[in-house]
Amino acid sequence: MSEVIYMPKLPLGCGASNYEPRKIDEKFPIDMAVMDGSKAFLYHWHEAVEILLGLEGETTVGIRSGDVTLGPGKILIISSKESHSILPGNRKAKRLAINFSLSLLRDERLNNRELAEAFNRIEGFSDSWSTADIEKIWGCAYKIWQEYMERQVGWREMCLAALLDMALYAHRSLPKRNMAAGEETGMLRETLAYLSAHYLEDISLDSCAEELCFNRTYLSHQFKKETGVSFHSYVVNMRLRRAEKLLKSTDMPVTMVSRESGFQSEKSFYRVFRERYGVSPGAYRIKVRSSDS
Repeated sequence: MSEVIYMPKLPLGCGASNYEPRKIDEKFPIDMAVMDGSKAFLYHWHEAVEILLGLEGETTVGIRSGDVTLGPGKILIISSKESHSILPGNRKAKRLAINFSLSLLRDERLNNRELAEAFNRIEGFSDSWSTADIEKIWGCAYKIWQEYMERQVGWREMCLAALLDMALYAHRSLPKRNMAAGEETGMLRETLAYLSAHYLEDISLDSCAEELCFNRTYLSHQFKKETGVSFHSYVVNMRLRRAEKLLKSTDMPVTMVSRESGFQSEKSFYRVFRERYGVSPGAYRIKVRSSDS
């Protein structure tokens, strides 16, 4: 294993120690610090991807597959929204933590959506990597840290270049984890969370893709691939389930049920409801209530 894996040029006193993770700068969403092992972080998750590099001593990190020990020369990549914890340990243990938003990798001009997804699909702990894998990812991380700390002209561009290099290598070369049946990718998790919060509004595939910084065509393809239905059908199904609940549990006029369920047109509400249930909304309400009495 080459010397760079131990980052001999990294001054351990740099950056903040045991900082509370800050809200990442939206203009350039990347942040980092060297931390010691004295403070625990209970199970939590965040939007940013977190890369931990072991510098000195050992730190125990709880991840989806169990506890792992981050020692000198080891790397742990924690994907976006992955629950994890840091157990308290020796103050002399040191680790470099790099946090970055996936929005840095979602540039539609490059059509590189799969690069952002790479960090959600790999085996994140370096014990399952080859020596060449560790050297490559460590080298990219070191370059990001170096540019971030020195802040010379063009440092943001250099950080982004190193991050893209890392993402491309992760996508092409790092071992992939076996996703459990039904496990959602980061893209699907974000999309479903967005739909849960906004399905009653006038949303579309275009507006969702724009809001979440996804490529429209790729989002449409992946959504149907992972859910089995189109984006539009999924939204309509959510609205119909709400309409069904309102018809069963309230005396709300059908016109209001349509509006309160997110349908922009009462005519379209009647049409899709009849297609699904075989009767009009009013007839459905009568049928359900008579069967319950």
